[in-house]
Parts: sequence; C-alpha cells; structure tokens
Amino acid sequence: MHKTSFGKYLRWLRKEFKLTQQQLAEMVDCATSTIARLESGMELPSRRIFMKLNRIFESIGIIYDELWMESVFGFKAARKELLNAIKKGRGDEIERKLEIFRYLMEECEEESDDEEKRENIQYYALGHLISIRKRGLSVEQYLDEMIQTFELRRRIPDFKDIPNIKLSQIEFQLLYEMGEAYRILGDVETAEIICKGLLANEIDSRSPFIIDKYLETSFALARVCMTKNDYSMVKHCLEYIFSRYLKDKDTRTLYHSLMLQLEVCESLGDNKGADLINNFLKASKDLVRYMDVVKVMNA
Repeated sequence: MHKTSFGKYLRWLRKEFKLTQQQLAEMVDCATSTIARLESGMELPSRRIFMKLNRIFESIGIIYDELWMESVFGFKAARKELLNAIKKGRGDEIERKLEIFRYLMEECEEESDDEEKRENIQYYALGHLISIRKRGLSVEQYLDEMIQTFELRRRIPDFKDIPNIKLSQIEFQLLYEMGEAYRILGDVETAEIICKGLLANEIDSRSPFIIDKYLETSFALARVCMTKNDYSMVKHCLEYIFSRYLKDKDTRTLYHSLMLQLEVCESLGDNKGADLINNFLKASKDLVRYMDVVKVMNA
C-alpha cells in the first residue's frame, strides 16, 4: 500500500463529498490530526481506521480496490466473492465461499468492531439462507429470516422510502432477495415497490456497482411485471438488459436475458419465438461441447 497514493485518494474522496477533516474524523472516531497525517502521506491507517473509512465510502458506492494489503483485503476479497456467488445463486459455489468467509470472519473477529461484526454476519447469514433455501427452506421462513438479518444493524425501512435511503451492498442485496421472495409468494405489489425503489435508489455514478445494480433489478422488475401482464414494462427492462450486453459483451447477461425472453414468449403463446430461443440455446450448447472435443483432440 503506497502512503502517498492512499493519502491523495482519501483527500479526493473527502472533498468530493464535501466533508471537512474534522467531520470525517468524527465519522471514523479518530483525531483530526490523524486524518491530516493520512492525507499528507505521512502514515498508513490502522486496520480499524481503514475498515471504518472503507465502510463510510462503500455506503456511498465507492470501493477502493486499487490497494492490496493481505491483512486488510484478504477478508474483504472473501466478502466480495461471497456476494458474487450469492448473486449467481449457485449452491455449491456459495457453500465454498461461505466456508472461506467463515474461517476469515473468525480469524479477524478480535480486530473488528461491533458494527463490522454485525455487517459480516449479514453476509454470512444471507449466503447460508440462500443455500438452505435451495435445499427446501420455505419461502415464508426465508423471507422472515432475511428481514431479521437486515435488522441486525437497523430497522427495516418502509419499502416506499427505499429510493431515499443510503444502502450498503449487503442491504441492497437483502432487499433485492426480499423482493424476489414477495414475488414468489404472490405479493406482486410489494415486490414491485421494492424493485422500483432499488432502481430509483441513488448511488454514485462512478461506482462499479452501479451496472450490476441496474441489471439485477431490471431482471427482477421484468419478472414482477410479467406476473402483472405488464408487457410494456417488461419490454423496457429487456431493452435495457440487451443494450448492456451489446456494450459489455457479457455472455452471462445474454443467457439470462434470453431465458427471460423465453418466459415472455411462452406466456404470450408465441411458440415460434420460444422455439427460436430454445434452438439457439441448444445450438450454442452443442457448439461449446464440440469445441471442447476439438480442443482435446488437438492437445
């Protein structure tokens, strides 16, 4: 970790969000002189101060991933990987990431303050809930447990207030999963309020999290609108999703988009459209298998 680079970045972030050194020091619970020394590059932060700074700026949507320091980022990287596994929803991958995260969580327990401990428990609890949901946990119990997990740090907000509340990444994901659960339970109105609230929730435009936010929530809102037969809104969601694919060439996004479009075709009785998508997916799968065979033959 380079002292000068960190100091310049910290000063830029503080000024960007119109904070004085004293205000930032009060938020971090340290002396103003400590912030001054950090910004001038005279010293590096302790792990406690760094994690508090990181949490403050992460809540605004800024993640400082350019640094690497094993004692600080080993755990942070594991948390990020667990969240990515949760988003993908693959049970076996979630289990692997949970085990790594649990080990590091216990290892770093003495260095973490109470707020950080509760946030880490939220990550672990959500991963565990999704894992056991796939093994038969009822949606009702799943939803109840997610609400309790959210409230480890603060009371769950009125869903209509979501656009105006600063959310951490794990809080955003918990609300997203709640929206999906309400949809499955048939409470389409609540699911729609949550999805639209998450889409409207402001996040700094420079955050790398912003693209995932809009993609994930567009998928969720499209499914909610399908339940309501609101195909105009489904069309808007899919247009956004496909435009992101064309820009990023993200094959995972394309696959999920096609699966959603397939559901739309089937619900509208569009057999030709459904057949075209199924044939495309089958042909793509066959091509991948064929290329794997060719690769082995040429090895």
